[in-house]
Amino acid sequence: MAELTRIKILNTGATTTAPANIYTGELAYSYVGGTQANNGDRLYIGTGTENPYAPTVAVIGGKYFTDMLDHAHGTATASSAVILDANKHLSDIAIGSLQLGSSGGSGQALTSVSTSTTLASASNTQVATALAIKTYVDAQVTAQDVDIATDSGTIAIDLDSEVLTISGDTGITTSGSGNQIEIDLDNTAVTPGSYGSTTAIPTFTVDQQGRLTAAGTVTVATTLTVDGDSGTGDVALLTDDLRIIGTSGEVNTVSSKSGTDVTVQVGLPNDVTISNDLTVTNDLTVNGDVVLGNHTSDTVSTGGNLTVGGNLTVTGTTTQVNSTVVTVNDTMMALANNTSSADSLDRGISFKWHNGSAVKTGFFGLDIQTQRFSFTKDEDLSGGDDASSPWSDAQFGDLYVTGATVGNIKVGVTNDNEIDTSSGNLTIDSAGGTTTIDDILTVTGAASAASLTLTTDLAVAHGGTGLSSFTGKGIVATNAGGTALSFLTSSLGTVGDFVQYNASGVPVVSNIIDGGTY
Repeated sequence: MAELTRIKILNTGATTTAPANIYTGELAYSYVGGTQANNGDRLYIGTGTENPYAPTVAVIGGKYFTDMLDHAHGTATASSAVILDANKHLSDIAIGSLQLGSSGGSGQALTSVSTSTTLASASNTQVATALAIKTYVDAQVTAQDVDIATDSGTIAIDLDSEVLTISGDTGITTSGSGNQIEIDLDNTAVTPGSYGSTTAIPTFTVDQQGRLTAAGTVTVATTLTVDGDSGTGDVALLTDDLRIIGTSGEVNTVSSKSGTDVTVQVGLPNDVTISNDLTVTNDLTVNGDVVLGNHTSDTVSTGGNLTVGGNLTVTGTTTQVNSTVVTVNDTMMALANNTSSADSLDRGISFKWHNGSAVKTGFFGLDIQTQRFSFTKDEDLSGGDDASSPWSDAQFGDLYVTGATVGNIKVGVTNDNEIDTSSGNLTIDSAGGTTTIDDILTVTGAASAASLTLTTDLAVAHGGTGLSSFTGKGIVATNAGGTALSFLTSSLGTVGDFVQYNASGVPVVSNIIDGGTY
């Protein structure tokens, strides 16, 4: 059995917060001289779910608190707790500038309660009751008036018996609801004057009596100005007609009227040169040669089908096809057919696809740098036709290789999920000197061969012990650096010895349970 059991001792000095290195159910005591501002002379216990320490540390006692109870009952003592006597009495108590008691403090002393309704004998040591204060205030309000001065006289309202009335004079109406008074100006009759001529609209203003008066007029235009390609003209809306005339040999115009609708038709002569847009709603037949656009920025568009009877030559930079299905009858397609020298550009096909959240660019073809057929599902070709690693996975059925060599690995065809050799042993050798196996390693075969032979002891860094033998009846522990193993044995030979860490963090054998000093 252990000869001595201790709890955790805190001697790191007085702090303003509870210690944070206590486990749930663990006790700790700080023997630093306790004050109101620190945590000295206090006993702690950890509570709550550990992670790794207790989330809450509670103060459950200590010398700091018991020292506050070392005085006579019923006597108020500075910097101590309150203990009432047998009659539940306390000599005095002071709160800020208020003192309950006749002596012993520097605040205002209160010695009695006054019920006088006149407060004639009030003093600083008395407190008046609520009824006494109400009676006194009611008497003061009853004796008060409100004096009101107006433009033509003054009045006085007795607050206890009279009502203040607000009435309107001629043309003014007042009303009251809740805590609001409204004063309205009554409507008066308005007689309009002359509205002016047929080409003017009068404007109005409202005078102080609420009457409308004509203040001026707004003139309405009766002339329409027409601006043409080679001149302008004015049309009197009340007397003139508007005429639209075509130029002889260029534009023909015909106008007609049906009810209130006026229709103007514009036609073209036989030979026309058009410098602006032209829309043809029916069929357009051209028997001669057709030149569409004479600038690199010109664009030819068709909403229907386009049939080319002869060869189609496209000399632009980009050929874009936005159809759903493309059918090519050629048995072989040639890419980069005009290659004549090295250009460092890959050959293949790029494509767009959607992964459910964004559009990606894929590529498969010949990587010109490695000269291998490559595939990537997420590539950035904005800088040119040059795909780069990392390459993506490719999935096939059976893979047949001409010969039995793929790189430097010789493979013989045996079972699925198996790498074998046609003859001889299989050697796995990496350029970096390390071979990593991420899954469980199973060794099968003949009994003599199903073993793992090491020429040196397996080091601790590689998951071994670094030892070929062990000390009897010892406990294995690591050294301070964690790079080697050592053994702990009972040097005292006492029943109940156990292993714990000392103040330096070193595991030792002892028969004393010591919570440690932190």
